[in-house]
Amino acid sequence: MKKILFFALNSSWSQSNLALKYMRQMIRGMDYELCEHSATLSEPFTHVIADIYALKPDVICLSAYIWNRVNLQRLARELGKVLPDAVIVVGGPEAYAFEEIESCIIIKGAGEAAFYGLAESGFDPSFELTDIRHIPLSGIPFAYEEADLAELEDHLIYYECYRGCPYRCVYCLSATDERKELRFDISKPEEKERLIAELDALTALKPRTLKFIDRSFNIHKELAHLIWDYAIKSDARFDFHFEIYPDLLSDDDIALLAQAPANRIRFEIGIQSVNEEVLARSGRKSDWQKSRHYLNELRVKTKVRIHADLLVGLPGEDFDSIIHSLNELCRTRPAAVQLGMLKILPDTPMKEIAKERGYLWLDDPPYQILRSDALSYDEICYLDDLAHLLSLYWNKEEFAELWDGLLDEHSATEILETLMQLHKEQNRPYHSVSRMRREENMQEAKSRLRALGKASNILVD
Repeated sequence: MKKILFFALNSSWSQSNLALKYMRQMIRGMDYELCEHSATLSEPFTHVIADIYALKPDVICLSAYIWNRVNLQRLARELGKVLPDAVIVVGGPEAYAFEEIESCIIIKGAGEAAFYGLAESGFDPSFELTDIRHIPLSGIPFAYEEADLAELEDHLIYYECYRGCPYRCVYCLSATDERKELRFDISKPEEKERLIAELDALTALKPRTLKFIDRSFNIHKELAHLIWDYAIKSDARFDFHFEIYPDLLSDDDIALLAQAPANRIRFEIGIQSVNEEVLARSGRKSDWQKSRHYLNELRVKTKVRIHADLLVGLPGEDFDSIIHSLNELCRTRPAAVQLGMLKILPDTPMKEIAKERGYLWLDDPPYQILRSDALSYDEICYLDDLAHLLSLYWNKEEFAELWDGLLDEHSATEILETLMQLHKEQNRPYHSVSRMRREENMQEAKSRLRALGKASNILVD
């Protein structure tokens, strides 16, 4: 009997891998011995090889992403030396990069049907993967089992109810995804019961966070309300994480979410920019006035934790526009603000746009920009420093009252630039700073800004 190893290389100990769980369930009833193993990027490379070798698998299944692809390529090459007869099956967004590794079978796109067919062939390297009939999300088995509790308790667990996205943001992997696949048709009572049963099973795994990976989760309002209501009424000791589209929020959403207890629901909200021309150029339609209104409504009327994102490097967006977006977003006081650097992902429209507009970016993952059509590398480095300062002083949620007081009189970038100056004077990096030192710096920034304000008033008088 062949032994199939599902190996997950995670970014941290708390992460898990949904794709490999799906693949496991697709072949659960077949005549194979199935085993699972995981490691993190920080573990010694030779130890990872030795652990896999000790399991003596005949087939090794990997899932490649921008954050683990380089390490997995190296691993696949070395495993080919110590396990020369093993077949390595690679799926995920970065699977294309393994085509030159001789022992690898590559699955592109949704992998469930292809993996099932490959398993039926006995993992024959000559098996043709191109003519496989697609299996929609509704036909894929539930990814998890009761026995997964030992592995997944207090971990991030991923789940999805929908594949596809109606929006066409040029930088996103979903920009060319034509699927519109719901896992459940909740107009049918039996489908609603199946959804609740899966949510109950996920709750029983006692995750740290249950993260829904649906793009723009709230595009299906009735489904969103059903799941939010489940989360609100649950006695779970974890939070439910959703990526939502801000323009779709409405007053009835706020009324429902107002019932959620603290630390129960978390929203990731992609604002990206408040510049509507830039957003239109990026394939994204958004009304900042409406988004700002509902960000404030969520803060004032609910206990939902908001993580809001901006992107540096969108086509045509210059430094001043990004600074304006950052200041506007920070006025809504989300719990966390991420100022992310644009990544030029393969298989997205952004790659061709970047070529046409003269962008420069990293050749290897994470494909982060080095120059855009409107930003120099100096400006990108400066904005990246602001991003690190946000992580240190805002996103830890340690000094909310201090920030609130300062933002009543100063812009977010004025505060961040004062903190930046303090770090330069102290010759201190933007990481590994103790809480005591962070608080001292916040208080010093407050004093300097207050003194600056008094000096300005004297000059005006």
